[in-house]
Amino acid sequence: MQNDLDSDSQTQEKKKYVHAATFLPLKGWRYMIPFQLMSSKVLKQAKRSYGMVDYAVKADFPKKHFWTLSIWEDRESMRHFVMAEPHLTAMKKFEVWAGDGSAFADWTSSSMSIDWKEAMRRLQNPTFYYNKRKT
Repeated sequence: MQNDLDSDSQTQEKKKYVHAATFLPLKGWRYMIPFQLMSSKVLKQAKRSYGMVDYAVKADFPKKHFWTLSIWEDRESMRHFVMAEPHLTAMKKFEVWAGDGSAFADWTSSSMSIDWKEAMRRLQNPTFYYNKRKT
């Protein structure tokens, strides 16, 4: 006979969500319009992606710096988004557009809320840099 307390404690465990943050500095003004057009397509993709909990973007236009923060139900949902169009094309184009310090960080949390302070902290020690030099 299974103890009801055991099943209750499993139900009460907090779900972990996958958070992903990017720092996307552009290396030149000539990439601004193509980057903005591609970003618009990727944001539309994100809105309709299965497993998307929430997302946000930030920009510092004078510095050509951009940040994204997304929250996913699970890694599989995030992976499916990353490997689908137009995000797949955006990643290839960003290899050319990326400025120094371009970075990606991911982590799990029970929070479903956008937390820019945490994202910026995580990007200080990212999962990886898109190019080797950091700013």
